[in-house]
Amino acid sequence: MRVVAFNSSPRDQQTSKTELVLQKFLDGAARAGAVAETIYLRNYRVRNCLGCFACWLKTPGRCIQQDDMTGELFDRLLEADLVVLATPLYYYNMNARLKTFIERTLPMSQPFFEKQGDRTDHPSRFGKVPQVVALSVCGFPEQDNFKALSLNMRMIFGSRLVAEIYRHSSEFLPIEHPQIVPQAAKVLAAVAQAGEEVVTEGKVSSATLEALTQDLAPREVIINLANEHFKQELARLTQE
Repeated sequence: MRVVAFNSSPRDQQTSKTELVLQKFLDGAARAGAVAETIYLRNYRVRNCLGCFACWLKTPGRCIQQDDMTGELFDRLLEADLVVLATPLYYYNMNARLKTFIERTLPMSQPFFEKQGDRTDHPSRFGKVPQVVALSVCGFPEQDNFKALSLNMRMIFGSRLVAEIYRHSSEFLPIEHPQIVPQAAKVLAAVAQAGEEVVTEGKVSSATLEALTQDLAPREVIINLANEHFKQELARLTQE
């Protein structure tokens, strides 16, 4: 299986918690025999969709715009067996960079309407399209912060969405705190297990999902750690 991950985080690999969780997932996929690579969207020029429908009418299956999406990323997407779309949670949804990337995949569809169960959708232009895993992280200590993103991903990808990996309290995963370290290790191990299961089983088990979404510490501990961190940062900046 060829797995291609598109990471839309603006942060570098050292500070991005999207990257931390994503690479654990890919480690598990590789452990199961998949060939995995990561594409960092911040390094590419992807213009906004123009809504011109040229990819349906004038240049079927290919966007009329000449940028990195047309020149490279679209083909890399189609070559994959499984695509991981990784984003930090911004205002309870995917960030703008990933949304722009997804909107530019419109050439994958044909313009016609087609009944698909209770929904109307566009039929696929290509015989083989990759399955999708959605992956996201947030700093807040509640899992229900991902509700809007989950609904969005399910509406967009339907049956192609084989797994959703959402990790709350992600900013605290590398923190050396006695209440957090043991739980963080269990969470990251479960994320890797999820990557392995997607490759071998085509889905993530309920036990693994429960393990990777477990609390790192009581809510009050997470809140106090976050507030103390920003108080220290503000004090440091005031002194500079």
